Amino acid sequence: MQQALPKHELKRVINQFLKDQHRGISVKLFAELSGISHGHMIDVFLYEKMPLTEMVQRRVDKAYKAYVNGEVSVMQNKDGTRYVEYRKVAKPLMKKTLLKPLMVINGNLCIPLIEQQN
Repeated sequence: MQQALPKHELKRVINQFLKDQHRGISVKLFAELSGISHGHMIDVFLYEKMPLTEMVQRRVDKAYKAYVNGEVSVMQNKDGTRYVEYRKVAKPLMKKTLLKPLMVINGNLCIPLIEQQN
């Protein structure tokens, strides 16, 4: 079993996560994934009105790690409602790589190979 993040670190990370406009999941869906209410999540992490209990700490930490590791995805029904679904196989986040610029040789576009570094 993985250790949960310490309370002060979890508050800092989730506060940044909730303030990020390009996080890819709504606060309401993230609260649903965590198993706590939307209002309670806002009160604990953004307004800091409520204390961060151990139960909330473990639930939010598990949901955050699952989302960051690509174990969950946000799906949409035909009527436009969204929901969260666990994947059968985790899809890792895209990582930035060092790419060489594309080259044009005799009018053809060439993609140079990237050497693997040990």
